[in-house]
Amino acid sequence: MQKLLALVFITALITGTGCAPPKEIIRQPVTVEGIKPMDLVRKNNENGKNLRYMKAVTTLNLESPKSANQLSAQIAVKFPDSIYIKIEGILGIDGLKASLNRQTFVVYNIINRYVIQGTTSSSAIRKTFDYDIGFDEMVELLIGLPRLKENELVHLSELSAEESYYVMTFRMPNEIKKVWIDPYAQCAVMRIRHFDINGDIFLEKEFTRFENIDGNFLPRYVRIVKPNEKDLLSIFFNVRTLNKSFNSSLFTIKYPDDVKIIEQN
Repeated sequence: MQKLLALVFITALITGTGCAPPKEIIRQPVTVEGIKPMDLVRKNNENGKNLRYMKAVTTLNLESPKSANQLSAQIAVKFPDSIYIKIEGILGIDGLKASLNRQTFVVYNIINRYVIQGTTSSSAIRKTFDYDIGFDEMVELLIGLPRLKENELVHLSELSAEESYYVMTFRMPNEIKKVWIDPYAQCAVMRIRHFDINGDIFLEKEFTRFENIDGNFLPRYVRIVKPNEKDLLSIFFNVRTLNKSFNSSLFTIKYPDDVKIIEQN
């Protein structure tokens, strides 16, 4: 159960919407002629830069060789440094509550009655949630907007076009990363594929069904696949509200005095 909730928690780091269907866009093939990689990066970073608050309700589907589960999660983010997650267990019973910021985190496993707390770091997050991720990436996944980074352009080996998407290929010593960029959604990232040195995919993320919410293009559906582990996670974002402030007490996790406390570093 702990590993399941851990996987679901991390995969809940991506959000959803409840808006009217967007107008249909007639997509046309694109060309890279005259396109500068830096311009794509900057346009990508403009999308969603005015976000300050976000709440979402999501439906999570997790498939692995051991099990298949569907759960609900409530998410709240106060940008840029506060995250709250509540995951419901069986029959609507709260399964897990978690609060993280750049300094500390608290995870309350309600079903198994223990609390994990510690200093926020990639190492602590990996040990606690069984997932290799840093805090900044966690925030990006919560809003469904992975960021292109200017300093990564030193690894850019190719800029190409695939139908109506731009494709950036980055070559690093231990992996190759390909990123599909959607020019019809403010250059948001639509797909990321990570390849090992043998050319095999070890991680794929897809962000689709983008919707324009107050000028922000955000995905309604996310799919994450780890082929080696045969893990597949899909997230459907049912309801999302943006930039409506909420009380910061939401990020304070309350739990009984008699639960087990585990310190994680």
